[in-house]
Amino acid sequence: MIKYNIARFEPQLNCRSHQNADHVKCVVFGLSATNTETNTSAYIDKCFELEPCLTPDELNSQAESLMKTWAEANDWYTQLKRQIYHRDLAPRPMPESYQSVDLSTITIGEEYSEMDINETNINDNKLVEEVFGDALPPQPTDETTEQPVTPAE
Repeated sequence: MIKYNIARFEPQLNCRSHQNADHVKCVVFGLSATNTETNTSAYIDKCFELEPCLTPDELNSQAESLMKTWAEANDWYTQLKRQIYHRDLAPRPMPESYQSVDLSTITIGEEYSEMDINETNINDNKLVEEVFGDALPPQPTDETTEQPVTPAE
């Protein structure tokens, strides 16, 4: 189940020189969502302009309706569900109790230590085949192959 919470509601007044300086010009509105089963959360916010500007009392009386309208009109419920879905599928860090192998005790690449790559052989296909041959796709041959025999119909 997804639980939604209002995370921000920050009204901002018009500038002091505005004729209605005591009216609310815009509101920063933020919504968070949490998957109650996985505890994964997501957040979204935006600054919404009010046209016409509202008095603080008018804003307070319309706050719930405005927030519902903003969230629905901007498809925030779907966006937050998608964020949670992708976070739930993403790889997670190991727990703090995890003890990693001591990397200083591991030695790899010794068989490649004598390989000398420089500007004269960097594009050398023979060198590439020697080093990475087992990972390269098979090369086509010049030999012609017989066409498969198809039964007569």
